Amino acid sequence: MTFQQILIAFGAILLVSSVFSMFGKGGGSLYTPVLVMLGVSVSSAISTSLVLNLITALVATIVFAKNKLVDYRFCLSFIPGTVLGSILGAFLSNKAPKELLLWIFSGFLFIAGFLMISSVKSREKDMPKLNLFMLLIVVFFSFGVGVLSSLIGVGGGLIIFPFLILFLNYPAQKAAGANSLIVAVSSAVGSLGHLAFGEIEFRLLLFTALACIIGSYIGSNVTVKASPKFVKVAFAGIMWFFAIQISLDLLGIKII
Repeated sequence: MTFQQILIAFGAILLVSSVFSMFGKGGGSLYTPVLVMLGVSVSSAISTSLVLNLITALVATIVFAKNKLVDYRFCLSFIPGTVLGSILGAFLSNKAPKELLLWIFSGFLFIAGFLMISSVKSREKDMPKLNLFMLLIVVFFSFGVGVLSSLIGVGGGLIIFPFLILFLNYPAQKAAGANSLIVAVSSAVGSLGHLAFGEIEFRLLLFTALACIIGSYIGSNVTVKASPKFVKVAFAGIMWFFAIQISLDLLGIKII
């Protein structure tokens, strides 16, 4: 890549990481197409994107944890189900009706976005305690998220965040903190594997990683200081963006 292309990548990754880190998401779903558009090979873009996804989530987790917005015990209860679900999803990926699943997922994002907007006016309720019953719900839910994410290649953070707020009555800022830790842990193995064996252009990774660190620090701090209403409305916008993107892709209309 030329130095000019690297500068453009720096700016694009800075913007994406700033927005996605606000909700504890890694941003990998946009890093890859951005890098491919700039001339990076698909294999190198995927490997680089996975590492950037991990960096974004880690920096956001550090910021949220510093502000006491991460419940480690609760967040880590999502990991076993997510990992096992991802393995099963990978096994079933060749047999699954992906187009149908993507249409269903797109519809879910539209509906969840409206529910998120509606929850802005509702009063804050007490968060449920992590007893055995709630733990079982979390494990089964995270297992389903892992399966779906692996089947259709969409990050689980888009599902986990509304689940925390709409079903578990999690405060918006804490939901972002939980999301960031879950995304960081679940993406760590794949990212490290690509660092060791993947096709990565390390000069590009150096500059884009710096952009991720800066962007994620800015975005997560915005969430820490923002009102819960802003966080909910902004994430609803993110869900609608992906719902529209998925729907257009299914119709053969490419926007990214």
